[in-house]
Amino acid sequence: MEQSSGFSPLFNGKLPPQYLMRHKGTYYLESDTFYRGTLEYNGKRYIDLSLNLNAHSDELYIRMPQYNSSSVLLKDHVESFTLDQMEFVHLVKEKWPGVPQEGYYQILFSGKKISVLKRTLKRMNASTSVNEINFSHVFEEEIYYYIVQNGIFHPVKRRSSLLKVLGDKRKKLNRHIRKHKLGFGKDKREATFTSCAAVYEKEE
Repeated sequence: MEQSSGFSPLFNGKLPPQYLMRHKGTYYLESDTFYRGTLEYNGKRYIDLSLNLNAHSDELYIRMPQYNSSSVLLKDHVESFTLDQMEFVHLVKEKWPGVPQEGYYQILFSGKKISVLKRTLKRMNASTSVNEINFSHVFEEEIYYYIVQNGIFHPVKRRSSLLKVLGDKRKKLNRHIRKHKLGFGKDKREATFTSCAAVYEKEE
């Protein structure tokens, strides 16, 4: 209680599981470095926290002040949170019946007509590559993008799926994509979907 700086309700979760096997990659969203973040939790807002997301178990960790140990936040109480500049929301079928899978989604764009969400999952697979002989398991990243329109989650990956969802402004979006040379490769999709969503949302 004394060390929690008034945040004791946040530290009543379980201890994070230990990954004792030798593995390549990280089960965290990006790295094991904790972010400075905010949290909407059980109807209250907390700021200036040390948070990180386990993208393998889809669990949010909070680091205890002045300690190098962490606690798993109770998922039922987590409403939304930030990791530095990244915004996340906890989606459940009770409130979002159309959500493909309950869990934490990153908000890339939020408008009056549409939103763009990103779901990052880490799969733990057995190592089979000769180059990974020193590792028993490998964490591999899977990323899913969704355009949410009228409560419906539309998965988008390529230009065709994007224009199918936003077909009422197909010509305008095609011009925008060509003009700015937007790509749909793995490392370009996020920027492309966000940029196109902003154009779609803009009033004529």
